[in-house]
Amino acid sequence: MVSKSSSSERQLQRSVDHLEHTIRELPEQYAAVFHPGKNLLLHFLRGIVYGLGMITAVALVIPLAILLVQQVQWVPLLGNFLSEVASRMEEVRSIK
Repeated sequence: MVSKSSSSERQLQRSVDHLEHTIRELPEQYAAVFHPGKNLLLHFLRGIVYGLGMITAVALVIPLAILLVQQVQWVPLLGNFLSEVASRMEEVRSIK
């Protein structure tokens, strides 16, 4: 009976130690809860970088797609439309 009591005390002590360790780590693990201003700033900056990345990707992908489809001759309707778009873009660029 004595060994059963001491083993449950050891288990209880380990549980308490684990709980203390977890409580000490809470501010590190949940910094967003303890420092909301820092979290807000990081999300704001992340949104700005995401938006700039999307604009850059669109600015590069659309002209490349137009050039690629413009070279394809077996798609006459789409090729004609895109070549018209490209020629108008060139006109606008030459005006500026």
